[in-house]
Amino acid sequence: MTNWKLIAHQIVTGVGCAPGEIIYLRDDVGRVDVVEEILLAIERQGATPWLEWHRSGYMERLWNEVSPERLGQWHTQRQKFLATADRIITLGSTHPNFERVNKEGFAAWQTAEQALTELEESRQLPYMLVGIPTAEKAAELGLSLAELEAHMLPALAVPTAELRLPIERILHHATHAQTLTIRTGTEEQYTLTMQLAEGRPWHSDDGFIDEQDRAQGAIVSNMPAGSIYTTVQEAATTGQVWLAQAGQARDVLLSFGADGRVAQVTAAHGQEWLEGLFGRHTGEPRRVGHIGIGLNPHLHRAIGWTLVDEHVQGTLFLSFGENRYMGGQNESSLNVDFALAGATLLAGERPLVENGHTPKKPRGGGRIVAPPPPLLGGGPGGKKKKRGGGVWFPNFCFFPSGGGKGGRFFFFLGGGV
Repeated sequence: MTNWKLIAHQIVTGVGCAPGEIIYLRDDVGRVDVVEEILLAIERQGATPWLEWHRSGYMERLWNEVSPERLGQWHTQRQKFLATADRIITLGSTHPNFERVNKEGFAAWQTAEQALTELEESRQLPYMLVGIPTAEKAAELGLSLAELEAHMLPALAVPTAELRLPIERILHHATHAQTLTIRTGTEEQYTLTMQLAEGRPWHSDDGFIDEQDRAQGAIVSNMPAGSIYTTVQEAATTGQVWLAQAGQARDVLLSFGADGRVAQVTAAHGQEWLEGLFGRHTGEPRRVGHIGIGLNPHLHRAIGWTLVDEHVQGTLFLSFGENRYMGGQNESSLNVDFALAGATLLAGERPLVENGHTPKKPRGGGRIVAPPPPLLGGGPGGKKKKRGGGVWFPNFCFFPSGGGKGGRFFFFLGGGV
């Protein structure tokens, strides 16, 4: 049976914890049993943990009960702490209720967070973002905590070597394509075509940040892990894509114009919300930033939590907005991922995913060549960086304090938000 001691070890080794280091553990969840295991895992590695409590209820009280003047100085002492940290682990699940938040206090805190963001980004610290099941999150998803843990824990505990096998197999067939095509809809009647840019690599997230990754600037990993992804030529996306859910919107059809931007949004429910999402962000929020494939062998169905669902084996995820942090050229205050279950993805004429399943032997292009043995490093390319300037995910909301890649603070939104 998977237990939190095992998962804590996986988290700590995945972020690259080494003896003598200071590990900044930011807890947005409030599960003392999980935090305790991670603290002990850090200590067993010979490192020193620095714990900061950011549970949703606490942050609501902070913004409401502490004066805006004090919140404007939130960063002063924390800058000193952050300057000594070697790696960061963030635990996330639910989000504060922003309807109850003092807007002036929250704005002052965001300004202070900007200074911490800039320091963290300048230091390029390895960053592990971990989705943690909680009773609150389970209730949002219509599950019990036991059911949510049964779904997530095996996916959190999967060894890096096991994740690399499907990653290497799919990468082998993806890297030589010049076009990617997504087919969606009940009869695959909608087609979205994207052009790949020469010189931009496919990236992978195997849950382990090693020195090879850091040298490539790939410093952020997610857990659950298991995915590959790449940027596309931002102005060359054409066609239509259907999504069962995009944040608060349901039964969504996005139609692209000749300039690669979403030209029309239609939805059975929540169309105004989705239009507002695109409309309130700067830069190029209506262009595709990157496309990816979930490859975690222990995730087989969506539950309504994007951080988890986009790693379901065979699920596609489509990002809009900022992508410069992974080698693209799209500048935006938006970076949002939408999961596409049951879709088909073609690399050229070769199917990488068929109706939500990854073929054991992708058809087309001749004989299947066995993939190379697992790499000692993190695999080709880098790790997924869930940190665009101004990030909004449908089930994962990141309130940044500025542009660039940046922003330190993550809140997870539940399914249907």
